[in-house]
Amino acid sequence: MDERQPPLAAILDSLYQVLASLRHIMEEEQRQLMAATTDSRRLLSLSEDKQSLLTTLAFIEQRRTTLDAQLRLTPPYTEHPALSARWQRVIPLAQHLCEQNQHTALMLNQQLAWTEQVLSVLHPLQAQRFYGPDGHPVVGR
Repeated sequence: MDERQPPLAAILDSLYQVLASLRHIMEEEQRQLMAATTDSRRLLSLSEDKQSLLTTLAFIEQRRTTLDAQLRLTPPYTEHPALSARWQRVIPLAQHLCEQNQHTALMLNQQLAWTEQVLSVLHPLQAQRFYGPDGHPVVGR
């Protein structure tokens, strides 16, 4: 391997590790969305963790593209077997995460639709006054 490539190899390894962590977060997110009762605090925590990983991923990807330009290399790095092997691990995982993200979006949209249905049922009840300002039941007003 060319002595200039180890930093790129490390970047590709980091890219894979962050994507793998993101996969675990997204799997847990989907489990939460499929649960009979969703733990909203856990879902929020997962969302924050996911956002942090996406920020890290963007940083690593920027470093990779900068180094690619400096080394005059481009994925899939066919001229460099060690880099190519790393890239071949990254691509299927990234594609899987893209599909998983689309599935999660569908699940979130379904949750939103259910929530909107419940709110539409409850909304007319909100306008009804069961108790007056004095705290006593309102009867036939």
